[in-house]
Amino acid sequence: MKIILADDHPLFREGLKSMLETVPGFRVIRQVDTAADLKNVVSEQQPDLVIMDYRMPGGGALETFQFIKKRFTEIKIILLTGIDVSSLFQQFVELDADGVLIKDASSDDLLASITGVVAGRKVIAPAIEKQLSNSDTQLTSREFQIMEQILQGHNNTVIAKNLSLSIRTVGNHRFNLMQKLGLKNSVELMHYAINNGLIGSEQS
Repeated sequence: MKIILADDHPLFREGLKSMLETVPGFRVIRQVDTAADLKNVVSEQQPDLVIMDYRMPGGGALETFQFIKKRFTEIKIILLTGIDVSSLFQQFVELDADGVLIKDASSDDLLASITGVVAGRKVIAPAIEKQLSNSDTQLTSREFQIMEQILQGHNNTVIAKNLSLSIRTVGNHRFNLMQKLGLKNSVELMHYAINNGLIGSEQS
């Protein structure tokens, strides 16, 4: 079982590597700290399993996830997050992640979940399932894409080009997004993203 780890915290990666390699047959072949590097390394190495953090320098984790899933359908992907936002969890589930796990889970729970994914099961952390079932705010995948584009500072024209949509369609999604989150403008959306850990405060 060839594994690639993607996380920008070296201590966390090394701890996870040490834990995984206690399992016979598990081997961590590469570690990366950005989504861009992950895309390149997966294309070169074509591992059996990718374990990736949602938030890494430069962003693009969800786009990288989709890139891998589309081109390498046999690779299993586990998304790890320390962020507690139901709308983000919903995207992970809708994108058909093989596992969605919380970074601060115990080592035993993480290892059990990872081995479950390797055995062919879809594994969603119980805390995430509970939050999803209790949440009234469910963004569609398109609305979440629009939000990410707005947070990168793009206007509707640029977003429309990036996502191959009409400007009117982008405007409609943007309106629905703001309505669901109870926000009025991009500044409030930026504060929402920072407060919920979707981006770092250095991007404000």
